[in-house]
Amino acid sequence: MRTLLFAIAATAALFLAGCAQVKTTASSSDTLARGDNLPLGETLVIGPGGGAPLLAGPALWNDPQNTPHPKWNWPTLSNPPVGANVPMWWKPFAPAPLPSSLVGMKLVKQVGGNVSAGAGIAVFGSLVVVPEDAKVGHMVDIRDPTNPVALSTFETGGRGAAIIAYPNGRLVTAISTSPGFDVIDITDPIHPETVAQVEPVQGGHKLGVVPGTPILYNAASNGGGSNLPGMGTGVTEIYNLTDPANPVLVQNFPNGYSCHHIFFWNAPDGSKQRAICAGIEYTQLWDTMDPEHPTVIVSIPVHHGIAGTPSAAASIEAFSHSAGLNLDGTVLYVGDENGGGGLPPGCVAGVNAPVAGNAGTPIGATWFYDVSSEKSPALLGYFSPPRTPGVNPSRSCTTHHGRLVPVEGRDLLAMSYYQDGVILVDFTGISAGTLPKQVDQFAMGSDTWETWYAGGYLFTGDLARGMDVLTFR
Repeated sequence: MRTLLFAIAATAALFLAGCAQVKTTASSSDTLARGDNLPLGETLVIGPGGGAPLLAGPALWNDPQNTPHPKWNWPTLSNPPVGANVPMWWKPFAPAPLPSSLVGMKLVKQVGGNVSAGAGIAVFGSLVVVPEDAKVGHMVDIRDPTNPVALSTFETGGRGAAIIAYPNGRLVTAISTSPGFDVIDITDPIHPETVAQVEPVQGGHKLGVVPGTPILYNAASNGGGSNLPGMGTGVTEIYNLTDPANPVLVQNFPNGYSCHHIFFWNAPDGSKQRAICAGIEYTQLWDTMDPEHPTVIVSIPVHHGIAGTPSAAASIEAFSHSAGLNLDGTVLYVGDENGGGGLPPGCVAGVNAPVAGNAGTPIGATWFYDVSSEKSPALLGYFSPPRTPGVNPSRSCTTHHGRLVPVEGRDLLAMSYYQDGVILVDFTGISAGTLPKQVDQFAMGSDTWETWYAGGYLFTGDLARGMDVLTFR
């Protein structure tokens, strides 16, 4: 979303944050018994007598962004269950092999029908959730990724999405709204059903679900109200959706920042679990060994106006908008959505003067930090996307949301940009003297909201194009 929501009364929010309103539209018993509309005779696996619980299976690819948390070990995109009772829609599509020498992207298919805008996406099994940030969201069938098919449309005023796969066969999506978030049962994706609407005191902007759990973190995008270390007053609401029709507020986590968005990284060997809060003024790393009670490891100030960095010559509105870690968890990337993504300029790397050095601030860039020592992060550099030729300079151009591409021996990021589409960024071996490189670009000039990787394909949500499926060359 392009409008930044600032905190008006942080102390009041802290006092009232336990009073979140939950509106349920179906009872727990009703939703647990559903299954009459499941396709091709599939049934819910309910209780001990209904069959073995559907837990996460082996990883399909190296994917710490979706590795299930070991405390719950519920299925995820890259760790689906295996066995005879796996629902049809949970089964992964046939993967496309990654090229041994990956040099670019190519369009496979643009989704047709009424999927006219994509304000974020979520992928699981053979399904994609595509909200429009308006009045509706869409379910898309990707059993054949080369021929995606729109399945259904449901009411929601939100943007961004996450999917929870329950061991009893239930599938739900949580979609962020300005009041908070909607919980929608998509067990039968042809007939989605809203089961709860939650209205935290802080409101909502984006959300994150700890992979392989029912634990949801609300990101209200209020920041912390301060650029001074330790002075932020924001909180993060943490919910347990074990019963999706009745979300339970676990706590108002006093991390100091109401995040703009929250991302995750779980080590495939179970050695550590992390959440990354893009907190507007700061980016935080959290230890999520206990996902209901995380702890802050480090708070990293936004890069603008920091002495000794390329942005030292100018200090503009701080905006840590999105963030994540590379495959081995040693490099942090942070996306800048200057001005909330709606104000010029953007995608401006500054001007290098012979004497003064860099005389401008990289705006809308993706920044990289060495976090091999998590409590002592070090700025490595940034990637500034090219400004689209011929595009009205009054339009903004900023980093949005992306995902890792698991090519062995390389750090590749498929990042979305407002006004610059999808850019494949290679930040392998990044150091203070080696900046990331652009490998390829798709849909230059388009407002791509989010890009996900799955099984050799990229799936995008785009405000202008709806949803695209890409592969690699």
